[in-house]
Amino acid sequence: MTHQQILDKLAAKHLTKSIDDDLATLTFYAMCYEKDLEKQLSYILPKLLNRWNCVLNASKISNNYKQKTTIALSVLLHKYGFKDDIINKRAIDAIDFLNKEVVLSDDFFRKSEEIKLFILSSPTPLKRKPSVPESVTFYRKGDVISIQLENYFYAAYIHSISGVNESPILEFYDGVFDKIPTWEELENLSAKGQLYNSGIERISKFSVYGLKHEPDTANQIQLIKACVDTPPANHHLEESVGLHSIIDLFKMQNDITNLFNPDR
Repeated sequence: MTHQQILDKLAAKHLTKSIDDDLATLTFYAMCYEKDLEKQLSYILPKLLNRWNCVLNASKISNNYKQKTTIALSVLLHKYGFKDDIINKRAIDAIDFLNKEVVLSDDFFRKSEEIKLFILSSPTPLKRKPSVPESVTFYRKGDVISIQLENYFYAAYIHSISGVNESPILEFYDGVFDKIPTWEELENLSAKGQLYNSGIERISKFSVYGLKHEPDTANQIQLIKACVDTPPANHHLEESVGLHSIIDLFKMQNDITNLFNPDR
């Protein structure tokens, strides 16, 4: 049995591909920074779960989708040479749940014990860095989106799309929310700038690679409104340093923290 054979049995192609892409990106950078597997995992796992906990902890996501996500996380961590005992235990429970609810095929049911043994087996560490997935986006200029990070929500306006549908160039609204904000809560907000050590707050835009699916398979990104002509006002901010920062979905976690909580 292979990783892909197990993933195919989940009948969730876009879900498993999204997690695979995320892990390929995170593993690539972890292997650039660290040689030790445990240190690589300590870099990967918090960033991965900051994104996929938006599924696992969401109240409005179906339980079946959550269980498939848990199994996919376990199998794909194994594929990239890692394991996490908590995720693996939850994956075993998820297999039992899906079988009890008769969600997947007879073949999944018949091979469940084999899948469990596979998940619990020792993974083989990668010998070389994985390829970073090609970047493509289905978001468009004028989209206003919500981005969840841990228990808070941030909103951003997409000014344009770089390259040939490669990455949205966005600017954040100056607001932090306990739930997905409405357009009415955002339309009169100005832009959030980056506060520099000099005390000057400057226009801050980001070209975000990996911001792909709409709707987002990880439930982290939500489209609030499309075709918005007017971006958040930033005339109160000083000129930016460069056009924009080039980041990915996971670097964006750090940038949101630095933008809204510079003292953390």
